[in-house]
Parts: sequence; C-alpha cells; structure tokens
Amino acid sequence: MKNRKYLTIIIHLAAWTVVYFLPELFFEAPADSIFFFKRNLHFILVVLFFYLNYFIFVPKLLLRKKQIIFALVLILSLVFTYYVNDFIMQDVRQKYMPVRTYSSQEQRIHMQHRMERRRQAENMGTVVVVLIGFFISTVMRETGEWYIQEKQSKEMEKQKLVSELSFLKSQVNPHFLFNSLNGIYALAIKKSDKTPGAILQLSDLMRHMLYESEKERVDLNKEVDYLKNYIALQKLRLAKDAVIEFDVKGEVAGKQIEPMLFIPFLENAFKHGVDSEGADIRIRLEVKQNQLNFSMLNRVSAARQKDRVSGIGLVNVKKRLDLHYGDQYKLDYEEKNGIFTVNLQLNLKS
Repeated sequence: MKNRKYLTIIIHLAAWTVVYFLPELFFEAPADSIFFFKRNLHFILVVLFFYLNYFIFVPKLLLRKKQIIFALVLILSLVFTYYVNDFIMQDVRQKYMPVRTYSSQEQRIHMQHRMERRRQAENMGTVVVVLIGFFISTVMRETGEWYIQEKQSKEMEKQKLVSELSFLKSQVNPHFLFNSLNGIYALAIKKSDKTPGAILQLSDLMRHMLYESEKERVDLNKEVDYLKNYIALQKLRLAKDAVIEFDVKGEVAGKQIEPMLFIPFLENAFKHGVDSEGADIRIRLEVKQNQLNFSMLNRVSAARQKDRVSGIGLVNVKKRLDLHYGDQYKLDYEEKNGIFTVNLQLNLKS
C-alpha cells in the first residue's frame, strides 16, 4: 500500500515536470524575465486548481450531486484565474518591459490597443490552460472513484458468493449426517454386528468433512475415496444381493474439484432407491483431460414414486454448481419409469 502511494507521487511529479517543460518541446522559449514569470504563474495556477478540483471540488460537490454549486465554483475559479493573471502580469510588464517612445499620439493609441488585445488574449489563454487542468482532474477523479466502487462491488459480490457457498456446504453436513445415522440406527435395531464398524466408518467420513469441506477445492482422488467410504458405510445395512456399482475411469490424480459435490446424488440414491426388495445403484465417474463426466442410475422404490420426495440435496448441488462453475457445467436429472438418472459434465479448469 505504501509502495503504491509512493509510485503515485512519482508519477504525478514526472507528469508535472513534462507539463512544465512542454513549451520547449514545441518552440524555442524566450529567455526573458516576462516569459519566466508567465510560465511559472500558469504552472502554479494549473497545479493549484488541479488539486483543489481533484481533492475538494469533485468529491465534495460533483460526486455528491451538487452540480450547480460545482459549476459556480468552476466559473469563479476561472474568473479568479483571469484577474490574478492580469494583475500579476501587468506588474511584471511594468518592471521588465522596456520603455517605448512613440512618434505620434496615434501610434501610441494604436500600440495601447494592441497591447490590450494581447493582454486579454494572454489572460484567456491562462483560463483555457486552467480549464484543461479542471477537465483532466475531473476525469481522473471520477475514473478513480468508478474503479474503487467497481472493485468494492466485485468484492461484495465475491463475499456474497462465498457466504452463500458456505451456507450451502453447511447444509450438506447435517443432511449427510441425518441419512447416515438413519442407516446406523437401522443396524442397531437389528442388533447387527456391523454397527460398531459403521460408527467407525462414519467417524472417518466426518473427519474428512471437517477438514476438507471448508476448502475451496479438494483433490479429486480424495473425493473419490470419500465416496467409496460412504458407499461402504451404506452397504453395511443392505442385503448381500443389493447391486451397488461404482466405476472410476481416467486419471483422477492431480485434479481438483469443489468439495462434497457428488455426495447429494448418492444420498438421494440410497434414500429413494433402497427398499425391502433391495437396491440397484450404478455410479460412473470418468475423467478425460479436464472434462469430468459423472453419471448415476438408481431404481426408485414404489413408496418414493408415490410421494415424489427428492430432498434438499439436488437443489443444493445445483445452486453450488451455478455459484462455483457458472456456465462450465451441464447437469441433467430425471425420473422415468421408476428409474432415476443423473448426468453431470464438468470442466475441471473452472
């Protein structure tokens, strides 16, 4: 921050140095005292009103919608410039201009008119130069304010997205825990020997959720291991003839993804696709370069077909995909003839 402040000061000093020596770039500047005073006076007036406008007039008046007062201040500043320049330069000319003699009264009057026109032209020239300084400082200040507001707006939008993502992630954890505990409860009711192992597996899964789910991205291979552990936990409460397939193809190492993205699909499948007749859940995850394809198919139990309940999981994951991946994904899911299917295509570069 301090370096940026020093850089701004250096840029301003360099710019004003160029402005000061600008006359030498276009013509051979005279070495007389009158030109020296005139150039310095112009420079002081331009710098004075440039920074008055930049630091006071624009932020205090123009940006606060006080355009009429700003216009009056601008006019008064230009009038002030005209008369200050006229007063000082008249005094300088009297001191440094050589005394002229005229051969006739008519020649003297003619030269006086000529000098008056020149004086007025020089005063107006100073006003124009100061007006240019006003214009540049106004544009710079308004552009700077626009940039700051745009940056703040983007930062607020970013914070809003982060907050919403955090909220959606927080919904995943209790939803997952609720479904898992239901499964363990079913084992406990049956007094199954698998209950202690299920509790231990749930502990491992919760540890993953605790340390990984708060990250913006996680390794895809860790997420795949998490899904495998989740499936193993769910299978503890299912009959041996239940069909649960999880096929992973492609190189998942070195890829990263939004954490806990697939678990709502699996939760939905185990919640709605398991009944007294067993289960049929088939999951496929394939990575080709930076393209991930996830598909899932599960039979929907008769009871679930009647109430059409799908839970908050699918709505949650859709919102998270929108927030995190924008237009870099395609998600389709439907229930047809008692079969629920999910297809997700995801660009891992996003």
